[in-house]
Amino acid sequence: MGEVEKIQYQDELKANRFSSVFLSIMCGCCLLVWIANECGIFVVNRSFMRLGMLIACSCLLIPVAAYMKTGGKNRWFKYVVIVCVSLMAISIQTFLTFHGVLLCLVPIILAVQYSQPKVFKLAFIINLAGVFLAVVAGYYIGCWDGNMIYATTYDVTLEMDSFAKRAEIMNGEYMKQLLLFFALPRLVVYSAISLSAFYILNNAKLQYVRQSMIRIQAETDGLTGLENRAKYNERIKNEYARLNSVFVAFIDVNYLKKMNDICGHEAGDAVLRRVAEEMKRFSDENIHRYRLGGDEFVLVFCNYSEDGANKILVQWEKDVEPLNRKEDPVQCSLAIGKAFATKPLDIEAVIKEADKNMYEVKKEMKAERTE
Repeated sequence: MGEVEKIQYQDELKANRFSSVFLSIMCGCCLLVWIANECGIFVVNRSFMRLGMLIACSCLLIPVAAYMKTGGKNRWFKYVVIVCVSLMAISIQTFLTFHGVLLCLVPIILAVQYSQPKVFKLAFIINLAGVFLAVVAGYYIGCWDGNMIYATTYDVTLEMDSFAKRAEIMNGEYMKQLLLFFALPRLVVYSAISLSAFYILNNAKLQYVRQSMIRIQAETDGLTGLENRAKYNERIKNEYARLNSVFVAFIDVNYLKKMNDICGHEAGDAVLRRVAEEMKRFSDENIHRYRLGGDEFVLVFCNYSEDGANKILVQWEKDVEPLNRKEDPVQCSLAIGKAFATKPLDIEAVIKEADKNMYEVKKEMKAERTE
């Protein structure tokens, strides 16, 4: 996974978490409105309210339950969110259109945070059709706007329990006015706001990605793709001292200079890349990997036990050898110095100890080779 993909995936996880919290709050609001209507605070037909809120709450709870089960880590979760919240909006618009029409923008708001055109297109199309459907369906069922107008103007009760009674008020001519004065303006306003929101937020997202890439490039070693000394120093200053425990491994490539002198820098760079690729096998986010420059690398195990980190490192050291081809005139190897400490941490002391131990190991390896 490339750096841009990693950024997008992390942002998607954040968006999924926000969506789950937002939908939980929306579900709570729907229940409060429902209870208020049952208590007589509102004057909406109770049958309409019950059916509309039952559908709406069910649609909201589906993605919340899915998030609780998967943590929002599935790629399909965002589509479940968009479809379910769109159905919620359509349901409330149909049964409670007088106040619920604004909800057609909720799926758009949730969609644009993913900054993926296909997610926005799905939300836009479903709710474009939903606005039209809600207006037409509301002609026959629900607390339709026209119903509210008649109720407030002609003192007609909202307790119309049959389609026949509603049809007596509405006629074919009124349906034309309904589409012209209710459906069309909403479709135009909905489209304008939705497209504008997507354009503005998508541009902001692209700028954020560019800035993130600039930051990543500034913190990344160009040859190996590992994090560089700048990132290493930043974490020493702001992060590592707060850990409960830390295991530091300083790694030095033996005979790299000799390899460069005899075989050329391309051969030496190949050895460095080989070490880096093996370090990238550590997929745990609590294991940080650095190239400090030249032939120096560092592994930092955050909140690991000493035995646990050392076991992983010993096995890794066995797997990484040999570093270059057997036919090469110079055989490079690794000298690894280790240090461990628990809270309260003096991270500078741990680093110095690991660095010192690495040079001791390096001397011993060279002594054994000369013997």
